[in-house]
Amino acid sequence: MIKGIVFDLDDTLYEQQAPFFAAITTLFPKFPTKKLPSLFLQFRYYSDLHYLKTITGEWPLDKMRYERIRLALQAENFNAEDNDLLKFQALYDQALEKISLPKEIQQILNFLTAENISLGVITNGPVERQTNKMNALQLNNWFEPETLFISDGIQIQKPDPTIFKLMEKRLDLPAESLLYIGDSFENDVVGAKSANWNVWWFNHQHRPLPDDQTALFDLEITSFDALKQAIINEKRLQR
Repeated sequence: MIKGIVFDLDDTLYEQQAPFFAAITTLFPKFPTKKLPSLFLQFRYYSDLHYLKTITGEWPLDKMRYERIRLALQAENFNAEDNDLLKFQALYDQALEKISLPKEIQQILNFLTAENISLGVITNGPVERQTNKMNALQLNNWFEPETLFISDGIQIQKPDPTIFKLMEKRLDLPAESLLYIGDSFENDVVGAKSANWNVWWFNHQHRPLPDDQTALFDLEITSFDALKQAIINEKRLQR
């Protein structure tokens, strides 16, 4: 029986494409619109790939942020001036200040609150940046502050199962009663399953299963509406 549901933040509780697209189209108006989804996936790939370097101290955060957009544009065969690459992060940050919860996510959180399901968030990233996103999304309407886990604040990064085990203790619930929902196979699916949680892969970006990986998830969901329906119809929710 599911008694607690924990969410990833980026591209799970809100659509990360929207602020990304806004920054790209402002800074690079000649970038082909039809290639924006592909560019975003490249951006997320290089972001996840190089983020660990900022944790180990190999790269400063500014270098990682510069390289992820440079490499993403390079992968899409788009030449960008160095000065423009340096401007991207500021524009992206401005766009992130305007993020909001999709209506389906608001409906999900209202439903789970009414059902007395314990809620939490586990997200990788810098404390100030992720906190600003949570504030913009007004997550305090549904989540207790002590159940909002940011990796840099805890000094444990997904997919390390330890961060999931800490959430178990915080919610005072066993692994088998917890469900994690996230968009990253490597960080969210692998991490949650390593902690013996139930896990749904929120694959609304339609990413392929990574090479040499098996379908570890309990359910794959590919849209916000389908996520809402899956949660409302989940028969194992505490009643």
